[in-house]
Amino acid sequence: MRLIIIPLLSILIFSCSSKQSSTDDQLSVVAAVFVRIPKTLPPPPPPPLINNEVKEEDNIDYSQLKPLTFNYAINENFVYYDFDYINEISNQFMAYKSKELFEEKGLDSSYMKLVQGLSGLKKSDKIDKAKLSELINDDLIFWDKQKITIQEKKELNITGIISFSRVSFNDEFTKAAVAVGDYSEHIGGGVSLYILEKIDNNWVIRYTKILMMS
Repeated sequence: MRLIIIPLLSILIFSCSSKQSSTDDQLSVVAAVFVRIPKTLPPPPPPPLINNEVKEEDNIDYSQLKPLTFNYAINENFVYYDFDYINEISNQFMAYKSKELFEEKGLDSSYMKLVQGLSGLKKSDKIDKAKLSELINDDLIFWDKQKITIQEKKELNITGIISFSRVSFNDEFTKAAVAVGDYSEHIGGGVSLYILEKIDNNWVIRYTKILMMS
C-alpha cells in the first residue's frame, strides 16, 4: 500500500506545483505587459520658425505644455477573445523596441503555435488582484467589465480599461503569447498580440501585433 501511496503523492505534489507555476507565470506576463503600456504622451514640439517669426494663430508657449497622462484600470476578469481567424493571422510581427523603425520579423512555428493556443483558452477566470498589485508594486485600479462609460471614467478618474486574455505558454514556460485589449468610451479601442520570452527569469516583450482598432 505504501508503495502505491508514495507515487500518487508525488504526482499530486508535482501537479499542484506545476499549476502554481502556471498561475505565477501568467500574472508575471500580465505585469510585464501592463507596466510597458505607455502611460504618458509628451507634448508636441514647437513648429519650425519661418524668418524667425511665429504665426499669430500659433502663438503658443510650448514650454508650458504638459504631457498627457493616461490612468488605466485593469479588467479583473481574464477575457476570451473569439478569434475565428486565429489560424490565418500572419506571422509578421513588429519587433518590440527595435533600433530599426517599424522593423518586422517573420516568426517561426514555435511562436505561431502560442498564438493559435489562445483560441483554446476559453475557461473564465479572475485575476489575482492582490498578487498583481504586488508584482507591479502599485495601487492598481480594477474594473469588472471590458467597457466603461464617460461618466464612469469621470467618477473613477481613469482613461480606459485594459483587458488581458489568459496566457498561452510553450511546454517549457519560456515563451508566451497574450492578447491585450484597450477600451475608452468616446475614443474607441483595439486588441493587440504580445509575444514574450523568459530571459534571466524575467518575462520580456519581444514582438507585438495590432489585430484590430476602432
